[in-house]
Amino acid sequence: MKEKIKKYYEANPLGCIILVAFLVRLVAVFFSKGFGMHDDHFLIVESSKSWVLGGDYNFWLPWSQNTDNPVPSGHSLFYPGFMYCFFQLLQFIGIESLNVQMYFVRLLHALWSLLIIYYGYKITEKYTNTRTANIAGWALALYFFMPWLAVRNLVEVVCIPFLMAATWLYVKDENPQWGRVLWVGVLMGMAMCVRYQVMFFIGGFGLALLIMKRWRDAIVYGFGALLSFSVIQCIPDLILWHRPFAEFWEYFSYNMANSTTYFNQPWYNYILVILGLTLPPISVFIFGGFFYEWKKWTLFLPSFAFFLIHSAFPNKQERFILTIIPLVIVIGIIGIYEYYHKKVVAGDEVVKPRLVKTFKICLWISLILNIIALIPTTIHYSKRARVEAMVYLSNYPESEYYIIEGMLSNGVRMPVEAYADHLFKGHYEVHKNRSWEKEAAKFDGKPMAFVLFEGEENMDERLEEARKYYPNLVYETECRESFLDALVQAINPINENYPIIIYRNADVIKE
Repeated sequence: MKEKIKKYYEANPLGCIILVAFLVRLVAVFFSKGFGMHDDHFLIVESSKSWVLGGDYNFWLPWSQNTDNPVPSGHSLFYPGFMYCFFQLLQFIGIESLNVQMYFVRLLHALWSLLIIYYGYKITEKYTNTRTANIAGWALALYFFMPWLAVRNLVEVVCIPFLMAATWLYVKDENPQWGRVLWVGVLMGMAMCVRYQVMFFIGGFGLALLIMKRWRDAIVYGFGALLSFSVIQCIPDLILWHRPFAEFWEYFSYNMANSTTYFNQPWYNYILVILGLTLPPISVFIFGGFFYEWKKWTLFLPSFAFFLIHSAFPNKQERFILTIIPLVIVIGIIGIYEYYHKKVVAGDEVVKPRLVKTFKICLWISLILNIIALIPTTIHYSKRARVEAMVYLSNYPESEYYIIEGMLSNGVRMPVEAYADHLFKGHYEVHKNRSWEKEAAKFDGKPMAFVLFEGEENMDERLEEARKYYPNLVYETECRESFLDALVQAINPINENYPIIIYRNADVIKE
């Protein structure tokens, strides 16, 4: 049996890698619920699900802004629009609960992510050999963060298959036909419609063509990218805002005006992110291999341009650099292969044993770290308490208002209302900066159905204060945070992941 499996793998390595990658991602589909960061829920799931329910959570649509001069939000509607259609399809076939719908959403994204492995394998095989391509394939399949990211709704990740496919289409032949070059541009433009910052990758690719003096390719490629981006962007912009590129220009203007508003990190921040995600000490070799391939212009320059501009821009968030991580891994492995064959295989016999031994030790250390991190990361239910709280409120579609009490901190976490499967008329927040006394006038007289308490400390005093305003609060349930959420908060309290205790107002919602 073992020999049969070995022979089958040797005959079909890419198929086996993709199969294992899918099975691991399938585990994430079922267990890695919730969301990782603000944007993969509130900018994608919350917005598109609210449209299905007849609302507009983020007030992106002009008629929701209640003003004579509505302003575009600065978000591409391509990916949220696709998710809106997908949610509508699920609603049509009778799957109405977002908690259930998200299994299908995660499955769809898991399947989409397999293209990263396929094209990464093909690119590596093109420049090295099958054995090295297998290494790249396994890395893209089983790096500890890849299955978890694969099922997230992050635009930084969703755009990657477009970029990988476009890169492969161009490099697979030495002199690609103009029709293929056009498709390279079209795919790049589609990636930019998912995430606007891909423009830097597109620009780097175009610059690479100019450096290589491939004038025809540069023109055809540029036309394809501009065509697909313009068509996809302008259709919703003309319908909603009656002018082309309305969302894009708003995005550009906002980011220029707020370049230092959010996270003004040092220039080397993304170097640390890349080295950390690809796991030291082997990450040092991968990052070095990436730069070793600088003369392969169409491979190296797009990712490098993306990396360089993001490093220079003050606003840095770790997720921003995720877009090029798979290509950094692929190019880094190609670089390691070429360096090995140049310096070791054909190099000094005295250097060879020391270099190989060092590399193997580093590889095993990182491999062990990856195995340790892979399982808990793949099954991590992120932001569990916040999700489960709203899933519980979905049992009460008649509820209209609720309060989030977060007296343990200076604010509360944004509620993921899409999981409640109905539109609330509003919610109110009570915390250290907004006491019950200060906020009471805002919600006085409104049928407040629930009070959600964030955190368990001082519950007796907090409940007593809440009952001054709603005397018939009845305990309903407690939604616990996941193990990793609690661990992250324990390590760094700035990451607030409290359990949520739900009390029902018996005067509004009867048993």
